[in-house]
Amino acid sequence: MKRFAVIMIACFVSLTGFAQGYVINAQVKDVKSGTATLRLYFKDGNERVDSTTIDQKGSFAFRGDVKEPIPAMLSINGKRNYRIYIEKGTYNLTIDPSSLAKSKFKGSKLTDKWYELTSPKDNEDYAVHLSRLENWILNNPDDIFCSDLIASFLAYQWDYNELSRTLNTLQKNARENYYYIHLQRRAEALKRIEIGQKAPDFAMDNVSGKRVTLYNYLNGKKYLLIDFWASWCKPCRIENPNVVAAYERFHSSGFDILGVSLDNDRALWEKAIKDDNLAWEHVSDLKFWSNEAAQLYMINSIPANILLDSKGTIIARNLRGEELINKLSELTSTYGYQIEGEIEGIKEGVVKMDLLLANGEKQTYSTQVNHSKFVFSGIVDRVCVANIVLPAKNGEFSFFLENSKINITGDKAKLENIKITGSKSNDVFVQVANRCNGDKNPLQCLMNEVLANPTTIYSPLIVSSYLAPYLNMSDLTELVGKLDGDAKTMYQYKLLQDFIAESKTSEAIGEKAPDFTLTSDKNKDIQLTTFIQGKRYILIDFWASDVPQCAVDAKDLSVAYRKYQSKGFEILSISLDENRDLWLKAVSQQNRKWANVSDLKRWQSAVTKLYKIESLPSNVLIDDKGTIIARNLKGEHLINTLNQVFSK
Repeated sequence: MKRFAVIMIACFVSLTGFAQGYVINAQVKDVKSGTATLRLYFKDGNERVDSTTIDQKGSFAFRGDVKEPIPAMLSINGKRNYRIYIEKGTYNLTIDPSSLAKSKFKGSKLTDKWYELTSPKDNEDYAVHLSRLENWILNNPDDIFCSDLIASFLAYQWDYNELSRTLNTLQKNARENYYYIHLQRRAEALKRIEIGQKAPDFAMDNVSGKRVTLYNYLNGKKYLLIDFWASWCKPCRIENPNVVAAYERFHSSGFDILGVSLDNDRALWEKAIKDDNLAWEHVSDLKFWSNEAAQLYMINSIPANILLDSKGTIIARNLRGEELINKLSELTSTYGYQIEGEIEGIKEGVVKMDLLLANGEKQTYSTQVNHSKFVFSGIVDRVCVANIVLPAKNGEFSFFLENSKINITGDKAKLENIKITGSKSNDVFVQVANRCNGDKNPLQCLMNEVLANPTTIYSPLIVSSYLAPYLNMSDLTELVGKLDGDAKTMYQYKLLQDFIAESKTSEAIGEKAPDFTLTSDKNKDIQLTTFIQGKRYILIDFWASDVPQCAVDAKDLSVAYRKYQSKGFEILSISLDENRDLWLKAVSQQNRKWANVSDLKRWQSAVTKLYKIESLPSNVLIDDKGTIIARNLKGEHLINTLNQVFSK
């Protein structure tokens, strides 16, 4: 009897405990197995998850204790969620997974009130529904439902200002709950990506698998639109033509786009890019709504976009159609480049500027020098190379020009120390050049730079100015074939293509070398057809005294000359100098003991056109019949080729 009494007391205590807490008894229609999950949201910002098994009759139960009413979320097999409010008492739930309207929640007045409030009224569309909920919050700022309503229906529609303003109107009961704490955290996060803030950086792979970093991609651009979209998003696909129109109209004014896809299927993503003619850069981690950039920028619906200026400052959000066009029109109306130069030693004269544009096109401008100062202004469609020619043949220099304020300072006597500031693109190129100049193998460093970054605007210039003279036609063709993206928009890319094409036709291996007659450093005329008589192989060498690499090449030429002269090898160096004294001085300093000729016409020399010379140093190897057998032989490649031809 005593043992029975102890058991009865224990049961009484247990039942009393549950009576003071909550009991949920539920029946699920047409479900005979699985798991029911109850997630409870406490006012300290924490949550607790309970789960139980659904039996063969579709029944399950939860029991627990709460001190005050709290919101909770009930889910059935992870497929359907139901909001309920938990307070002390017993709840009897009849759940129809196919219809919320057919489900019944008995025993919780708060839950009944929640569904009465949040269920759409007759003929009420979604916008009206949200407006009604927002008005209810404003009229009931102390109600426990306020923060829940904001989190469940409104927060994802609001920016920082609207969310923060509404949260500040809430009173005690509306603030002391789970959702208010998390809404405050959301407001803080939204503030970090508000207009006027610095855009958070991110990195993601593009379609080719190359890592793209936001700020690296932004470099050199005036305005950048981060466009969040997906192939499966119908509104995105409808909006895409508007984005394309903005890109085509303003890309030439420094505007660009970085597409961030919320796809999870690579094939569909790539197909949508092609189908919608989206010509800009695209990245994705294929994580659907878990896309890292989307989470960083708190993107909850797409299409969505964020407009940045050249410094990465957020200047607008979610611009659509005409809004985007109008904003870009406003931003680019005063857009362009302003070049202010001051070169000591040049008091007056005319400065010329050649803009080397896409497809091999060139635009030439000129301006007067006034007390060593000159100014150029205008607009370029995209970053290009600008070549400044100083008056009275005082020299020239080049740099990467973009739409920005650019300052040029220096001395005509030391043009190698010219200082150019204001062009981010030029700064990047100078950094690459300086790094490779300091490398043990500068040419290999530059080659690695091109192979690692074949889409940059710098690669064609590196190839044409530094690498081409050291590559045979096969290797040069292969390297140029790797260039892509922005590299193909550069003036130098078209020159390289033309050079390769012409080399395969009129200047192809096996063709007859064009004849010419030029004056030697001894003031004697030398004709090619006469010069080759009695010799087995002749290297026609194109160079100039003011090209540093030519001085380096002269050492390799001297080695080849000493080794093979007695076997019938000769060199004929053609200088593209303009100043006879500088030419003769370089011939002596570089120990060019072979034949040297020039007409002192620089790039206007007829022989450069005959042999299609685009860069220095360059050379052509011909045999005793004047047939071209090789081109652009440098260093070991020159020695190895001579070894082969003389061994025959």
